[in-house]
Amino acid sequence: MIIFDGYITGNSEKRFRQKSITLGQNIMLLSLTLFFPAVLHLSLKLKSWIIILLYGLMFIIIPLGARIPNSAKEKKAITPKKIIIKDGYITCLADKYEEIRNISDIKTVWDWGEFYEINFPFGKISEKFICQKDLLTIGSIEEFEDLFADKIVRK
Repeated sequence: MIIFDGYITGNSEKRFRQKSITLGQNIMLLSLTLFFPAVLHLSLKLKSWIIILLYGLMFIIIPLGARIPNSAKEKKAITPKKIIIKDGYITCLADKYEEIRNISDIKTVWDWGEFYEINFPFGKISEKFICQKDLLTIGSIEEFEDLFADKIVRK
């Protein structure tokens, strides 16, 4: 069992926020892109270019809107505070959620020096699994690195 216990801070928190914003923007932009053919068809059928114009504005508004900062209380509620690796599963706990993944689903583990960033393949993507090294309370860095030896990439 390996446990990282405590709220992430500093560079690991900055990376978490950056990943959260990027993931949110990408999901929204992908959704907009997928619906664009239907909107284009509707616009041509109704002979209304204003529909395409308004839809196009959403490609600008959504990425900018994702950058609006949350309150400090809201930021803390979504910040990972405990990551547990046990029995083939990795669990991330925060005040507002609990997320569980299979260890076998892990694609890569990026070692940023101060923290590890755990990455999953498309379809299981999560920005939440960031393990700050100084929050390690149970287990050791050596155990962690042995567990993910073939997946660790030093950044």
